[in-house]
Amino acid sequence: WGSSTTPNNNIINLSLLKKRIIMKKVLLLLLLVSLGLQTQAQITTNADTVCASAIGEQYFVTNTPGSTYQWNVGGASGAVLQSNGTNATTIDWGSISGLYSDAVTVTETSAGGCPGEPVTLDVFILSPTANNIGPFCSGNPLTTLTGNPVGGTWSGTGVTGNNFNPNIGQGNYILTYNVGGCTTTINVIVNNGPITGPIQHF
Repeated sequence: WGSSTTPNNNIINLSLLKKRIIMKKVLLLLLLVSLGLQTQAQITTNADTVCASAIGEQYFVTNTPGSTYQWNVGGASGAVLQSNGTNATTIDWGSISGLYSDAVTVTETSAGGCPGEPVTLDVFILSPTANNIGPFCSGNPLTTLTGNPVGGTWSGTGVTGNNFNPNIGQGNYILTYNVGGCTTTINVIVNNGPITGPIQHF
């Protein structure tokens, strides 16, 4: 009995194994197709960064002759769309910083009147800030400059790296903090101390 049933069992097991392999391949193919469809539907690009209150920022998509384009801005407070109808537009941004999802949307309509899928763009409005310092007396020690968000650079008279040196003398100095191409400024006052004459005896 053992020798007569083993081949049949092997054939059955091999058949089941083949079916399972085929089913796994089919499931994998369906999964890949599903992922491919999801990838095609993913139309939001990486977030764009603009400075707060930026004026005349230009955006565009590849032009298709005969198509028209409907642009919209949404979510970003104070944003104003300056042009519409073509494959390019100009936007004036508001002053409130933050990340705005789907801030820019464009929908293309073909020459035959068929609309395409909307294409969106997330926008991060960057508004750097800086901590005020001073007033100083000439001769005071170096003072650390702090800007937010971190990672920017300082410039201006008396600036060395991220420090301000009051030894530059009396004056009102404008220091600039630049991060991501966006800037903010602070005013720093340095005063001279009195010049006291020699002690004299009446």
